[in-house]
Amino acid sequence: MSDREPYVPILLEADESEPVLRGYLHEGDLYEIVSDEGPIGAILLIPEDDGLEIKNVAIVEAYRGRGLGRATIEAVERVARRSGLGRLKVGTADTSSGAIAFYRRVGFRDAGRIVGFFDSYPEPVIEDGRVAHDMVRFEMELAT
Repeated sequence: MSDREPYVPILLEADESEPVLRGYLHEGDLYEIVSDEGPIGAILLIPEDDGLEIKNVAIVEAYRGRGLGRATIEAVERVARRSGLGRLKVGTADTSSGAIAFYRRVGFRDAGRIVGFFDSYPEPVIEDGRVAHDMVRFEMELAT
């Protein structure tokens, strides 16, 4: 997608820092997630060695809890497998208990953490009253 600006508000639902988001906004491939009402989400995929990094995936709040996140991950997984890629990678804040549980439920496995990742954000990332510090990493191996 060439004009990514309209997706900034949606992507900010998954990455709270606009300056950080703008730093990677034009990397990789951006896809919109649509319903009959129009865009309801977006996913930014960045090619990486033998796989893809899900840099940002966001569903607008009114559409969460309907299985759209799972369907999006499953669609990316199918395309990556057909393309012969070996893995998907994703990361989230250590305070994002919902996202951590979600990634585990859809088939990702723990792949370490980047200590202090969110400490470099211009503003603290706060979820459920807790300040995020580390990025928790996940990988999904794709059997081809």
